[in-house]
Amino acid sequence: MTRGMEWTAPPGAGFARPSTLQLSLKWLVQRCLCLSFLTAFLQYEVTSSLTTFLPMAALAFCGLLVLCGRQRTDRVQHILGGGGLLFAAMLFGETISYTSGDSYSMIYGLVFIGLFLCARLIVQEIGVPNVIRAYSQAGIATVSLSLITGRQTLFAGSSGRFNGGTRAHPNLISFILAGFFPVIVWRAMEEKAGWKKKALIGLSIAAFGLVFITGSRGSLFAVLAAGGAMLLRGAMGGWLGRLRVRHLHIVVLLILIPLAASYLLQHNRIGHVGSYLAEVLSLNTSGRGLKSGLSGRTGIWEIAFHILRAHGRWLFGFGYRMGDRMVGTIDNGYVQLLFESGLIAGGMILGSMLRVFFLLWKVSNPRENNAWTRYYAVLWCLMIVYFLNNVSTRYLFSFGSPFSLCVLFLMAASRRELVGGRMRARAVQRVKPPPRLAAEELAWNRSGD
Repeated sequence: MTRGMEWTAPPGAGFARPSTLQLSLKWLVQRCLCLSFLTAFLQYEVTSSLTTFLPMAALAFCGLLVLCGRQRTDRVQHILGGGGLLFAAMLFGETISYTSGDSYSMIYGLVFIGLFLCARLIVQEIGVPNVIRAYSQAGIATVSLSLITGRQTLFAGSSGRFNGGTRAHPNLISFILAGFFPVIVWRAMEEKAGWKKKALIGLSIAAFGLVFITGSRGSLFAVLAAGGAMLLRGAMGGWLGRLRVRHLHIVVLLILIPLAASYLLQHNRIGHVGSYLAEVLSLNTSGRGLKSGLSGRTGIWEIAFHILRAHGRWLFGFGYRMGDRMVGTIDNGYVQLLFESGLIAGGMILGSMLRVFFLLWKVSNPRENNAWTRYYAVLWCLMIVYFLNNVSTRYLFSFGSPFSLCVLFLMAASRRELVGGRMRARAVQRVKPPPRLAAEELAWNRSGD
């Protein structure tokens, strides 16, 4: 009886692999979902336009698989059991796209709604943790593939920005890699096998290095800020008190500090490091420098605001992807959301994202140290990277990258699917049952059933 009063993990939760390999529906859906995340990156590796539709086709196939399962009736009945606010905003945005008369905008909105419904079916079938596991598997494959296809840029000493050997812009590649970095770190923390753990740690370092050499300041800052936020929460939660610092560590640290300082001060090595960072991150160039208005982005934002003001469309916007047609590339996810969805639908969409962020913040209690706390903390960091990165990119509400698709799944999940039956931070202790229920459970246990 008391089992129902304890905090339970989200449906479909589980970090470990199944003990027996069997071709089940959940296994097949998870593999197809991993393929969808992976093809969302591979579409930039291949020049064929057909690859653009592969991620959507894979997601649609996953939804079809769920509808072929035994619990399809239950899945359809509860298809709007999560992400209701997001679904209402998408319908509102599709109405605005219809009034605009632009066929591409209308088709984009319909595809977006279809992907949301597929995400709802998938989340109900396999659970959010298995969605994140499939996302992390795609991340491991993506980083490994980037090291292979981008080896010429890595080892030839090329002065250009790293793009992973793809035809995509380096900022987009950096956005994708920054989204994969936290989940690869999570897999490294949870892996028990020695060589696998070392390999994942190496891939984590490689992913961060690739983000750096793409030259994307937005992605690099987002990753560093997320890591800093996690360290700050850990310090406030008492993580530092668990560290065992010995006298030898203090002595070594006191010796290394002056040695490192003297080394950096000799021959102006600090200046060389600064020059290297300025060159890699293009801090002094006219097109991308510190005085370029965020590489000319602020001028585009002003044009978008002027058009909104001239047409009086602050509340409703102009419809999906109308910013590309009326303004150009609006490299700010929030400005683009305002331009296309307006304050009403855009506020609902942003509210859905903030709901995910605060739910994860509440359950990722730094005072605890277990697998679930680390899992929620990684997702919380993932949302920080997403929010900060979209200040300089336009992928806040889209489905053209694996990172955006992953956040769509989080937004489509209900509270119970995302963080369990109730808030973990408030229900970690066992609830004492009433005397009558305790007596019934005691009798049930003695019966041996």
